[in-house]
Amino acid sequence: MSELLAIPLKRTLEVDFATELSKLIDTTSFQTASFFQSDILTVVDARNNAIAPDISIDGLSALKEYYVILLQLEKKFPNNQIEFTWFQTLSQKSRGSSQYSLQWEKLTIIYNIGCMYSLLALNSNNDAAESLKTSCLYFQNAAGCFKHVLDHQKNLETIPVVDDATLNALTSLMLAQAQECFWFKAVQDKHKDSLIAKLSQQIVDFYCEAINDAQRGKLIRSDWINHLKAKKAYFSAVTYYRIALSFNEKKQFGSVVKALQMGLQFINESTLSSQAKFKTVVESSLKEAQRDNEFIYLQEVPSELPSIKPALMVKPSSSATLLPSIKKDETLFKDLIPIEVMEYCTAYNERQDEYVEQRVTNPLASLNKLLKESMTTFQIPQGLTKVSEAELSHYQASLNNLLINNKNVQVQLDNIEQILNEEAFTDNQLRLKHGTLNWTLPESSTTNTAYYEKLKKLRGYLDEGSAIDKQTNELFQSIDKNLIGSEIRLPESNDHLTNKIKMIIQERNDYIDRTRRKSSEYRILPKIITSYKKNGTVDFEPIFIDHLKYFDEDLRYVNSTKEENIKLIEEVNLNKKNNPGKSGIEPKKMVRIDPRELYIEDLRYSFKLLDEVKENLSAGTAFYENLITSTSNLYNEVQEYDTARRAEKARLDKSLTFEDQ
Repeated sequence: MSELLAIPLKRTLEVDFATELSKLIDTTSFQTASFFQSDILTVVDARNNAIAPDISIDGLSALKEYYVILLQLEKKFPNNQIEFTWFQTLSQKSRGSSQYSLQWEKLTIIYNIGCMYSLLALNSNNDAAESLKTSCLYFQNAAGCFKHVLDHQKNLETIPVVDDATLNALTSLMLAQAQECFWFKAVQDKHKDSLIAKLSQQIVDFYCEAINDAQRGKLIRSDWINHLKAKKAYFSAVTYYRIALSFNEKKQFGSVVKALQMGLQFINESTLSSQAKFKTVVESSLKEAQRDNEFIYLQEVPSELPSIKPALMVKPSSSATLLPSIKKDETLFKDLIPIEVMEYCTAYNERQDEYVEQRVTNPLASLNKLLKESMTTFQIPQGLTKVSEAELSHYQASLNNLLINNKNVQVQLDNIEQILNEEAFTDNQLRLKHGTLNWTLPESSTTNTAYYEKLKKLRGYLDEGSAIDKQTNELFQSIDKNLIGSEIRLPESNDHLTNKIKMIIQERNDYIDRTRRKSSEYRILPKIITSYKKNGTVDFEPIFIDHLKYFDEDLRYVNSTKEENIKLIEEVNLNKKNNPGKSGIEPKKMVRIDPRELYIEDLRYSFKLLDEVKENLSAGTAFYENLITSTSNLYNEVQEYDTARRAEKARLDKSLTFEDQ
């Protein structure tokens, strides 16, 4: 058995693992890289042994040892921190790809393990029974590796190790060659021709799949594809030759002739080196079968034969049996805090922050809000912020733009009216010149009515716009710009209760800030690291629950402030009751107005005026856009009307003048 294919190993560039891992440890771990020098050197040696292995069992072991190390690195380090470069070797031109991905490196090594199995299968093949069994197993192992890469590279965030179509083609090729080993052993053992035909038919099916995927893929060379086609044709011929022998045993001599004819057709399509010898056998058998059938058996040669059911004897080996796993006593970087633990710490920190917000800071902020809402003169209305000088200048510029648009529209409307007036004047002059009976054009007063009506409407809209613009400008000028343009700060209150509540609110705000700082400084990381080193497990929930007890004092403070809040609000309500003038009831005696009330009222009024100005500016901008569009449309219509009338007048004037002569 010969003319089998092996998949060449992918080639790579060296990676300075020692430097890269040292950087990672120093930047992502509490330990220093010097503590793990022995483990780092183990990784370096493993990759150096795996990147250019001998084609041997030792070379296969080197690849698998490095694969196990990559499994360990995945558990300890981020996936996207080290760059790997690999070169394709299937295509005629070697192409390199570089990716920051441990997973990509791992799948590439699995791909190379598959290549190694295919190379070992060829080296093991000497047609002896035991070597056929070994080669068959190795080809199935290679198919299992390629299928594993195909199934798992879908989860990569990088480019694939090899495109899917090529991987499918390689898997089918390996299975075809594994089936071929099984077929060859059956031939050696002289099994029934019908069984051998079924075995070879399965080889044909595998080669069909390999050819289809290879033609869709990006890497398999054309000479390989031609070889696959030659193998398919050869084993198609083998299938029909063996089925012909089976028909002969059943004395179906017409079918023998048909099978050998089809076998000869396929063997002629094959370009394998063994084709010539086999072709001689088929041709000789066909001549003999045709002669015997024509002179002795006289059976009809069928136009077609029943399909041959393939006998599948191989499948991709399971990656679970092919690929090794991590052994407990061979763990690298076992004292390094893994990423998973750091992620737990991050998650617990987020939960701690949420706990503090929900149980301490948010309740205190809500209590402050209730106090503020109970005081009518306590806080600045929401949404009121200082207006910048640039913003005020923008509003003034917008007002100026409205005036400019108004003037431009006015000029355009005057032009329209002038065109209509001049047209009517020339019509009247020509009518006087030639006489009413001779001047047969319709009078301008009957043709331009619609234009004058539109003009009148537009002037009305313009006048309305002018009035609103004037009102908006007066509103803007009446705004206290110094007030809204200055930093908004409430003046000091002359009310004792107001000042007391202000002080309490400030104390609570300070407490909120202190609690947040305390939470950010009191983290669970040291406790988790201690627990992980001691137990080696990631069940940290009991530790976290105990960790949160640190904030019990803050929870008690929140409960005490709730009671304080109730008393303060009751005091505020009592104060309002004793001073009903603030609720709209006429007081019986003079009450001094809180300066905060005066400030807030002035502020509210100025911002109310500003809101009206902004609303008018927005509406005015849209108004003038529409008015300008309507005016331009009317101008175009009037120009077209004037042009048409001029032409009609010129023709009629010329005609009447010619008649007079």
